[in-house]
Amino acid sequence: MFSPGVLHLSTYDAHGGAARAAVAIHQALLDQNIDSRMRVGLKTLPDPLITQGRDFSFKLAKELDRRLWSLQKSETDTWRSAAKFGVLSAREVNNSPADIVHLHWVTDGFLSIEAIGKIEKPIVWSLCDAWAFSGTEHYALGLSEIRSAQGYTKGNRIQSDSRFDLDRWTWERKRKNWRSPMHILPASSWLKGAVNDSALMGVWPTSQIPHVVNTNDFLPDATRVQNDKSTLLFLTSSGIHDRRKGWDLLVQALGQIPNSRQLRVIVVGPKPTAAEQNEIKENTQREFVFHGEAHGNSELIELYQRADITIVPSREDNMPITAMESQSCGTPVVSFAVGGLPDIVLPAMSGYLASPGNTEDLARGIELVLDSDLRTRTRQHATQMWSPEVIVPQLLNVYQQALA
Repeated sequence: MFSPGVLHLSTYDAHGGAARAAVAIHQALLDQNIDSRMRVGLKTLPDPLITQGRDFSFKLAKELDRRLWSLQKSETDTWRSAAKFGVLSAREVNNSPADIVHLHWVTDGFLSIEAIGKIEKPIVWSLCDAWAFSGTEHYALGLSEIRSAQGYTKGNRIQSDSRFDLDRWTWERKRKNWRSPMHILPASSWLKGAVNDSALMGVWPTSQIPHVVNTNDFLPDATRVQNDKSTLLFLTSSGIHDRRKGWDLLVQALGQIPNSRQLRVIVVGPKPTAAEQNEIKENTQREFVFHGEAHGNSELIELYQRADITIVPSREDNMPITAMESQSCGTPVVSFAVGGLPDIVLPAMSGYLASPGNTEDLARGIELVLDSDLRTRTRQHATQMWSPEVIVPQLLNVYQQALA
């Protein structure tokens, strides 16, 4: 069996879906006896094969990189990374015994654009968003897709932006430093199309491979009983104020569901203030449980198993691993048909896809799925699409191509 040594690079190992998706790949490879190691900017998990460098240097690089945002004035609301400062050097990566370097989400003070360009080992890159082929933007493709397709020039700058063109400066540094094509792994059809249309990576080797979920751990609860109320689960690592995740759209949809349908909404992520919690409950007249952040897979699995539906009302998203984990636990997903979610949710089999931004349709989907019995089919869909047995052979094939 082909068995390369793989070094995964990821800013985090536990914070956010991208970090958890990276760790899931690392662990799936280890389970298949593949030599897999991981280097992160901030280590949280006890895995001895996950290591980090100097904590102070990472914090400093992150702070310096974020300060660059102020050079550009933009109305585009998205996370940004200029990636000029990074704590990890290419020398450290090149001196490692790995055969393959597998990049994940690597900005926010971890890897600079220049360091990526100096890595001498074959690189494969699992894209979690649009940053790799854009300027500083991680999302906001609706506004920046012209620039990522044409190249960032003075003539195609978004008219509402002003001051220094940080996006163009960042994109030009990528173009200058990334001379050797990397093998790009977009998780969704949506992101694969954006990669292929991009001026930076359009001709690079690309393989669409979903995230992996350990379907042997993320299991349905065989003893599950129906709750007194229908339970909806909403997860966000950045809190309810992250507009991209669509909390406000969920609240609007809840207002269009008859009060006669008893609902309990569990919100997982940083807790709103007590005043915000009270305001939400008063305005919606629904039961909300603000769970706080989940720590570890066991806690997440229990939450998925308790829920009747996981709601993903994102305005923009690639392939949220929470939607995949939920389905692995047999819990269907109701979302908008945006980004990579049509690759995850099969209507009438594993959930419902509402028209983007249409809260009335989202409410309709919630009610339809609550009135259906989709748990068995949802679980089957998950095991067939993103179990380790399905995904690991695809990854090994890409590693072999990259080495060749």
